[in-house]
Amino acid sequence: MILLLPITTRYRLFIWGEYTKGVVVGIENVQLPILQGLGPDKFPVIQFSTKDKQIIQVFGPENFDYPIGKELWVVYDIENPNKNALLTLGALYASKKSVLPGILFIIWMAFYFAFKNK
Repeated sequence: MILLLPITTRYRLFIWGEYTKGVVVGIENVQLPILQGLGPDKFPVIQFSTKDKQIIQVFGPENFDYPIGKELWVVYDIENPNKNALLTLGALYASKKSVLPGILFIIWMAFYFAFKNK
């Protein structure tokens, strides 16, 4: 259940959102203010078109090397296309929303192995 948390936090978007294909149009180096000493992070720039023919550009998951021109599935909110999600394992499980479930999973595993009958 812990591994499903990144998906369940966006279940409304996955159920009622509009699915379309996005295309990687570039890669952008972004210096995050929190981690300035580590250098810039690479973000793929993904562009998709809504039903209303509006073009939306979003950043993909950081430090993933998607080649330019690669097509990826995107789901977006019809009323607010800026609410969107990429449908890749990297985007779902390597995002900041997956940190807490990952930590909870590690703690659960530690308790399981510590108190397991031998």
